[in-house]
Amino acid sequence: MSQQLPLRTYKLRDGRRNALVGAVVVGAPVSLFPVLTGEFIPGWVKLLVTVLVLVFFGWLVVAAQRCATLVDRGGLTVKGFGRTRRLRWAEVQDIRVEPNPSAGMQKGAPTLLCYAYGDGGRRVQLMYVDDAHVSVDREAEHLRTLWAEHRGPTWAASPDDARTIARGAARRTALLSGFGWAMLSYVPFLALMVFVMVGDSVPAGVEDALNPVVICAGGPALVFVLAFSLSYRRAVRSPE
Repeated sequence: MSQQLPLRTYKLRDGRRNALVGAVVVGAPVSLFPVLTGEFIPGWVKLLVTVLVLVFFGWLVVAAQRCATLVDRGGLTVKGFGRTRRLRWAEVQDIRVEPNPSAGMQKGAPTLLCYAYGDGGRRVQLMYVDDAHVSVDREAEHLRTLWAEHRGPTWAASPDDARTIARGAARRTALLSGFGWAMLSYVPFLALMVFVMVGDSVPAGVEDALNPVVICAGGPALVFVLAFSLSYRRAVRSPE
C-alpha cells in the first residue's frame, strides 16, 4: 500500500467556513466605509484601497479552505496559510495538545491546538486539529499511535531537541505570565499616579521622579520583566 495514502484529513468544517464567509461579507464593507466616504481622499486611492481589501479578504477565504493537515503512513503534511510543510514520522520528536493563548481575544476560536515538534525542536501547528473541529485529545492520541507505528525501529528521542522543546514551552508560559502580571499591575500603578498628582504631602523630588510616563509605562514594563524572568527560570528548572 502506498506510503502517501491518507489516513486522516483535517480541513475547515463547513459551518466554520460559512461563518468565515459571513464575517468577510460584513467585514469588507465596514473596513471600506471610512475610506469610501472620505471627502478628501482621492478617487484613485479609494479604488486602490478597495481592490487591496477585496483581494485580502478573498485570499483569506481561499487560504482558509486550502489549509489542511494530511496524515499518511509516511508522515504529516501541513498546508498552512503561507506554505506547505512535510514532517516524516522519523523526524517527529513529540506531538502535544497546548492551550491557544489568543482564544480569549477571538470569538469562536479554539481553546486547544495540536502541535508536532520536528528536528531541532521546531514547532508546527497541525491545522484544524483543534477542539473547534475535532475531539482534539482523541485525535492527538491517534496521531501518537501512528507516529509510534511508523517512525521506524531506529528512531530515538533527541535530548537536544527535548531541551529546545522544553525551553520553548517555558518561554511561552513566561510570556503569558509576564503579560498577565503587567496588565494587573496597571491598577495599583494608576492609583499611585493619581496619588502623586493630587496628593499634598508628596515631596517635590518624588513627584518629579514618579511622573505619569514613568509610572504607567516603566512600572508595568518592570513587572513584565520580573514576572517573565521568574516564570521562565521556574519552568526550566522544574523536572518534566
